[in-house]
Amino acid sequence: MCRRLWPAMPVVVTSESLDVSMATRAYAFGARDFLEKPIDSERIVSCLHSLLTEQDPLSPLVLELREKILGRSPAIVATLKQVAKVIPHHESRVLLIGESGTGKELFAQAIHQLGPRRKQPWVAVNISGIPSTLIESALFGHDKGAFTGATDRHIGFFEEAGGGTIFLDEIGDLELPLQTKLLRVIQEKKFRRLRGGDDLNFSARLVCATNRDLAEAVNQSAFRRDLYHRIAEVTIQVPPLREREGDVDLLLNYFLDARKGVRQVRFARETLTILRSYPFWGNVRELENFITSALIECEGDIILPQHLPLKSMGTLLDSEREDRGREAPWQENERDYVRRTLVEELVASLPDSWADLAYREAALHFTRGFDRIYLKRKLERWRHNITQAAREADVDAKTFRKRWRESGLPPLGGEEDHNE
Repeated sequence: MCRRLWPAMPVVVTSESLDVSMATRAYAFGARDFLEKPIDSERIVSCLHSLLTEQDPLSPLVLELREKILGRSPAIVATLKQVAKVIPHHESRVLLIGESGTGKELFAQAIHQLGPRRKQPWVAVNISGIPSTLIESALFGHDKGAFTGATDRHIGFFEEAGGGTIFLDEIGDLELPLQTKLLRVIQEKKFRRLRGGDDLNFSARLVCATNRDLAEAVNQSAFRRDLYHRIAEVTIQVPPLREREGDVDLLLNYFLDARKGVRQVRFARETLTILRSYPFWGNVRELENFITSALIECEGDIILPQHLPLKSMGTLLDSEREDRGREAPWQENERDYVRRTLVEELVASLPDSWADLAYREAALHFTRGFDRIYLKRKLERWRHNITQAAREADVDAKTFRKRWRESGLPPLGGEEDHNE
């Protein structure tokens, strides 16, 4: 638990007796040392000295990143460590990949603000937000008379970035002719304004982001392969919120505190149950919007389920519902959901002659009914991510699959199903 909540904190395990198997397990889970009681004072001093003198060159950067990017889940901590590695290498180009709303621009800003170029300009460009007829001029600028209506010289984003950082968001939406020009700029480190006579030097750090699968776009000839390799010198995957175990509560409280002002507002337990189980396809941005909407609807000091944009939530998950006449699981109180579905599963699992069965055999039907509701619930919460569902259930993925199969649920798919 300690390693999950505070991954960077060193852990020392103590025990009444020196148990080799216990010590081995402690080290396997990340303990830095194992001490047997009673602990000699010199041994404690030696242990503390070792911990305090450990030098991890990335630790200061990771700590600074955690001040800018909220999260303590293993998924987000692993991403922060990747970002910390690339920050000092200010010549390297970075490609951030992730779903919409995961905070890719926030990561790009952190790369700039904590790097050697932080005193230079930061320029962010949303490629998809600029009309195709204006994108070239917006990026590279134009001189007077470049086209009808160009009455003055215009400084483009690349020139504005100078020796700082330019962030190209939704790079996958850049059309092929502009991809060719961008590739030339990267290769030659020069560009020219439209109708401009002189070459201008390009020295900014380039950070790009996309929610598209650029590798697949390359295979479909929708994105240049050579440009893809140029912009992706370092590729960082930004995890979706549903894979950031435990971060939803942190973000809920952060956005609530930032927006409630002087009001003393809190979440009702039922509201938290709904929000914790909702998959947030729009990620952090969607969560933030939920809080803003709920605060507008809530006139008291407790945010209730009816203050959430439940209609929007229902629309988003219509395609996920197994039964159109039933509320989606995240719209129900957790206890009501379990009561309703567990009864259905148990009744359906019992044969007509269940009373004539031996105790163990009859009990097995109840156990399998419970497994079906429990395992399905876990998998629903994690959008069919078996690894995450198994971790929350505190079993390994192999055991999760085995119990799933034995309960009579449809096959999950995967190599394990064939090898077990």
